[in-house]
Amino acid sequence: MKTLRWIILVLFLLFISFALVIYFAFKEEGLKKNTVLKLTISGEIEEWTPKASIPFGFAKKRMSLYDYIEILKDAEKNPKIIGLYLRLKQFSMGPGKIEELAKAIYEFSQKKPSFAYTETFGEFRPANGSVWLASSTNKVYINPDGYVNLIGINAEVPFLRGTLDKLHIYPDFDHIAEYKTAMNLFTEKKFTEAHKEMEESLVNSIFNNMVESISRRRKIKKEELINAISKGPLSAKEALNLKLIDGLLYEDEIEEKLKEIGGKEYNLVSESKYRIEGNGSKEKIALIFGIGGIYVGSSEPSPFGGSSGMGSETISKYFRDARKDKSIKAVIFRVDSPGGSAIASEIIRRELLMTKKEKPVVVSMSDVAGSGGYWVSMSADKILAQPSTLTGSIGVVVGKFNAKGFWEDLLGITFDTVKVGAQADFYSSIQNFTPEQREILKKQMNEIYDEFVLNVSKSRNIPEEKVRQIGKGRVWTGSQAIDLKLIDKIGGYKEAIEEAKKLAKIPEK
Repeated sequence: MKTLRWIILVLFLLFISFALVIYFAFKEEGLKKNTVLKLTISGEIEEWTPKASIPFGFAKKRMSLYDYIEILKDAEKNPKIIGLYLRLKQFSMGPGKIEELAKAIYEFSQKKPSFAYTETFGEFRPANGSVWLASSTNKVYINPDGYVNLIGINAEVPFLRGTLDKLHIYPDFDHIAEYKTAMNLFTEKKFTEAHKEMEESLVNSIFNNMVESISRRRKIKKEELINAISKGPLSAKEALNLKLIDGLLYEDEIEEKLKEIGGKEYNLVSESKYRIEGNGSKEKIALIFGIGGIYVGSSEPSPFGGSSGMGSETISKYFRDARKDKSIKAVIFRVDSPGGSAIASEIIRRELLMTKKEKPVVVSMSDVAGSGGYWVSMSADKILAQPSTLTGSIGVVVGKFNAKGFWEDLLGITFDTVKVGAQADFYSSIQNFTPEQREILKKQMNEIYDEFVLNVSKSRNIPEEKVRQIGKGRVWTGSQAIDLKLIDKIGGYKEAIEEAKKLAKIPEK
């Protein structure tokens, strides 16, 4: 018995010792004066990521776009933060997210010193996004042996029809209308005329947005910048001569740039260690994330954190919870979705409408809010998007794959059928739609499309005929959509919060 007590005591002491080691290893010191904020942009930057759930803090939370924006906004007014060091590595982020992050960096850089550093803007790959972000700081430096791969935008769209033909699989799809090209990768072998026209329009719009941003922030004439882009990829020295960067440095020389900002006694804090203090406000604004494909049911958890889609039940519950909470005075619905189920989209829109009756709802669009992504957004009090957000796509596409030839011709698997009900084989994967079934399908498509068009017309106060003209499944950028009245304003999180406060009459602190 005595031995057992000693064993328990030793184990307890070991546990306490281990806990203390963990505590002091991960104990966060308060932010010191004279601190430079270091933001490292690396890997896939998602819209939102949950906090790490592994015990003792061993798992570091992956930084999301929302995290970066909030940190920059707070650091901009934090007197202990005296500057920004933007460390760029290889990352993946859509143009809408890049624009929003670049704007936040630029606004910080208007008030405090900042600089960006990378070994190279792309190594045998394009790096438009990296240059776009870097140009938002006051100074840009790269390794003397680096390159600036600001080379323009090349949209290479794969088409799988030839592959499906070889596999004896027939894509039996229909759509409304000519610009609804989501399934063209299966049904076509190249761009249709309408598809190519739309892609060219989108690419040109995004390119112009990028050139406008870099030109203004680097103080380079647009014509000169476009000429520089046409000469790329550029060596570090060529980029320096063209004023795309400000200097050539090795990473060990960054220390001197940090001292220029904070002197010899500067401090450095990374984004993962920076903590934002709450403002203690009793009047809250709810932030609901609608990310990924839209479907009926609950959002499934992603193995990488967060959810893998926008389940109607989950998003509806979020809206209901926001309605019930009296401390919540407004809702921001952040949408990053290419669409999905029309039924699920309407379920979510109805919850948005019911919430809107009690408190303002502002939609903030990220990289994409098209098709169902626009459906769930259109009835908000205000809709905001980035200039390069992809939105619209007011249209319908439905269909199935007929794999009978694959099974029979290639694998030797044959089918025989008995059925009860004239349309029991409507969704069969071993036959095309019959003429009668195709008529039923067209009727359903027209019903969905008419509902979509009428809801857009009513929600956005646009004549129905005008919606039908700008609809047809066509995708627009945010800078195009604002002229078409599909959105209200260019902006991101910051502007959405301002709109929500204004609509809810929440006073500024």
